[in-house]
Amino acid sequence: MKAVKLFTIATTVALLTGCAMNGANDPADPANPKQLVMDAKDRTQQFELRVAKLVPENDVSKVTQLQQGSLQSCASGDMWAGGVTIHLKSGVEPDAVLGGLGASARTAGFEVESTKAFGGGQRVTITSKGGMSILVDATERSLEGGSFSECFNLPEDFYKGGDF
Repeated sequence: MKAVKLFTIATTVALLTGCAMNGANDPADPANPKQLVMDAKDRTQQFELRVAKLVPENDVSKVTQLQQGSLQSCASGDMWAGGVTIHLKSGVEPDAVLGGLGASARTAGFEVESTKAFGGGQRVTITSKGGMSILVDATERSLEGGSFSECFNLPEDFYKGGDF
């Protein structure tokens, strides 16, 4: 009887140790919900920069990205949402640059859709094969893009409010 108890305790300790060594509590583990969000953010911000590089260098004064974003619902779960601004040099026509961006993105292999924005201006939506997208509008002196990661699943009990 004593041997059975010892075996049970040893097996339990071995299983628990195995789970801990497996990375179950490792913050870098992709099963960690916060890390899933941060990975989606990183991929989306890299996509923002790839899209910004499609605008001719001579037209751009700087590119800024939102440091924090939020989680939004999507068809199959959640997605990280952020933003990018492509600041244009003085004298550069934003609508013309937006049209050129759409053409360059299509040539680069992205899916491109041109629509009208809420205010009636032109909007270009650029989508990657992986499902990330940027909705780009022309403003007075820049191109403003709302960016969205691919959809991913988070546990139901994960707090989705706040900034990420």
